[in-house]
Amino acid sequence: MENNELLQLMERCGHFLYHRRGGKRGQIRILNLIASRGAVTQKELLQYLPIKSGSVSETVSKLEAQGFIVKERDKQDKRKINIILTPKGRDFLNTQLAINAEQEKVLFTSLSEEEKAVLIGLLTKLFEDWKGKFDSDLFNHGRGTGNV
Repeated sequence: MENNELLQLMERCGHFLYHRRGGKRGQIRILNLIASRGAVTQKELLQYLPIKSGSVSETVSKLEAQGFIVKERDKQDKRKINIILTPKGRDFLNTQLAINAEQEKVLFTSLSEEEKAVLIGLLTKLFEDWKGKFDSDLFNHGRGTGNV
């Protein structure tokens, strides 16, 4: 197999995963973090999620416009604004997580457990090699280090 053919196949897989699973992943990660912590500030979102500042602001605005979150002043520290999940936001999150779980069940059904282990090993080897050869900024989605 030529490198060009391999790249094209990887790009098609990446495109599929981005569009099939990626759609609202930024929103889901933010909602999931808020759900797990109860309330967060926008600054905390930047610390915990690999999303850039501008993207967080835009996504938070969209989530608020959809009624999935609300912003409230902190009762102890009036300078702080907390982002809180609404019941509508919790319902949306639970629905999306269930859809993702169902999709994850079928994504790799054509592979045996041994083949999955081999694929994990090969992709890990390739990724680690790339990290040593290319600028580290290419591997980060943003400032955060979390995996929500």
